[in-house]
Amino acid sequence: MKIWAHRGCSYAWPENTLQAFEAACWYPITGIELDIQLTKDQEVVVIHDEKVDRTTDGIGYVKDFVLKELKELKIISHPSGTENQYVQIPTMEEVFDILSPYCRDNGLLINIELKNSVVRYEGMEDKILDMVRKWKLEDYVVFSSFNPESVHMIKEKNPAVKTGILAASVRACLDFARKYPVDALHPYINGLDVEDLKDRTILPVRAWNIRKFEPFYPDRGEVEMQNLDELEKIGVTDIFTNVPEKYLQETKGKSAVSV
Repeated sequence: MKIWAHRGCSYAWPENTLQAFEAACWYPITGIELDIQLTKDQEVVVIHDEKVDRTTDGIGYVKDFVLKELKELKIISHPSGTENQYVQIPTMEEVFDILSPYCRDNGLLINIELKNSVVRYEGMEDKILDMVRKWKLEDYVVFSSFNPESVHMIKEKNPAVKTGILAASVRACLDFARKYPVDALHPYINGLDVEDLKDRTILPVRAWNIRKFEPFYPDRGEVEMQNLDELEKIGVTDIFTNVPEKYLQETKGKSAVSV
């Protein structure tokens, strides 16, 4: 079973931050999953929600902030001594700067989810394709989205890149894969609604979970651990998890992760 760090080590560190991504690299993960959106001034930033309310001290939609304003928002992290520590929403450029050595040296993959189902960011596909090309990371990136049009558009613009279709069920993923070229299926882990999955597809099946069962920092709620052997029997090849540190042994000395 291949393990991907979902928004980084996002149970131990703030999700989709450089801290969470760096912590994930202490483990022999297959890849890191993250989410991108566009600012008002068309910068690519890494954040999951369309609004900044849940993860920062700000209020409002990502699309309504210019980058300078977003960078002024605070994300609470682990205290330093007696005082709270804060980090920022990273740009995709900052993330590539941190992760590209792990891609080239260790084969780390990056799953970039285009968060364009609620807000349809025009030109997002071109921007992220150009950025990946500039960093020469085409071999290390998987593009995914819940927006089928966007997944199809990415593949049309560059047939050589890897794509994954996100959906609430395996059946929905397979329906898309019958119509359009795609390189992986990304279903909800409780939406494995096809019994003969191994006979239905040779594509990687990368399952994801929801916040109710895998909380994000600083929520210290109970995590639903998966039976990896049973998932493999069903036909799941990979999982996206907030807690890669609970499935893998660290391989790069002392980890920065606190669990």
